[in-house]
Amino acid sequence: EVCPKGAISIVNGRSKIDPDKCIRCGKCINVCPYHAIIKTERPCAAACGVDAIGSDRLGRAQIDYDKCVSCGMCLVNCPFGAIADKGQIFQVIHAIKSGTPVYAAVAPAFIGQFGRDLTPERLREAMKELGFADIMEVAVGADLCTIQEAQDFLDEVPQKQPFMATSCCPAWAAMARKMFPDLAPYISMALTPMVLTGRLLKREHPGCKVVFIGPCSAKKLEASRQEIRSDIDFVLTFEEVVGMFTAKGINFEQIPSDGTLSDASADGRGFAVSGGVASAVVNCIKEMDPNREMKVANAEGLRNCRELLEEARKGTYDGYLLEGMACPGGCVGGAGTMQGPTKAKGQIMVAKKKSQKKNSLESTYKDRLDLLAERGR
Repeated sequence: EVCPKGAISIVNGRSKIDPDKCIRCGKCINVCPYHAIIKTERPCAAACGVDAIGSDRLGRAQIDYDKCVSCGMCLVNCPFGAIADKGQIFQVIHAIKSGTPVYAAVAPAFIGQFGRDLTPERLREAMKELGFADIMEVAVGADLCTIQEAQDFLDEVPQKQPFMATSCCPAWAAMARKMFPDLAPYISMALTPMVLTGRLLKREHPGCKVVFIGPCSAKKLEASRQEIRSDIDFVLTFEEVVGMFTAKGINFEQIPSDGTLSDASADGRGFAVSGGVASAVVNCIKEMDPNREMKVANAEGLRNCRELLEEARKGTYDGYLLEGMACPGGCVGGAGTMQGPTKAKGQIMVAKKKSQKKNSLESTYKDRLDLLAERGR
């Protein structure tokens, strides 16, 4: 009775579906009291938070790139390994062999991603074994991003806009701009931690190349944007770097520890987990304006992020700071990670407790923020 195409009939006392008439709307599934009709869904399509994966006329999986935000969830959920992102390992190795100083900008989610033996204190020397000139934690850039977003929030909410959304997750930001264009102006215009770190390295080492190393396939899309190409030359995932370590035959146990990695704050390192960006911005605002009342809402996974913005469109979150993370658990659940999100989050929390600096305003580099941002956002 619910079939809009009359595709179901009774033959010899049994229901029969005419596949030539069926449009796969699913209405029969919802009303069948015997659960006799089963819907099978591709794992990649089920994992896609923006519904970018469908089927062509032959039933083959097809990606709609007008909807795709390059989050990489289809990549990690495909049981056949049929989806892959574009790698730049060859280009990075070629740059290293060319003699040009190549610096690694390592995302906050790196803790524990390279195995138990490669501790944060050993990472610098390990990366030098691969040929990198040196490394810098992107958590340093996260501190600067925090300060920028905190100032933007104080200046613009609610005087100029009803709420502000964070900007550091490129897949979340891309989804918001594509699916909620009316809300796009409310996304923070602060530079992302990756870009700020890249600019910082290029100013300190003119003529160098910068490789962002992180958990995120969407960063490859972000780095390809024309206004960012001069700041970040290449992007590798943790998985790709593990492949480089393996190919080079590096024994982590034989690498000496050089002490602390950098002077990033605990809040900057917390960018790796869901809720961490908003928490850092709130802590910063409390220092800037102790009397300011802060309200925060966050979501992880693009389907949940869509629901968050749907509510924001209704006015539910006026006056709020909204944080969106495309991956489950935040960056620790990214497509290029080697560790489960729950375990990775625990290791990030341990690293935060060891940080000498707690708040982003304690950053050694905060006085350079205006200089780094002078070329626009």
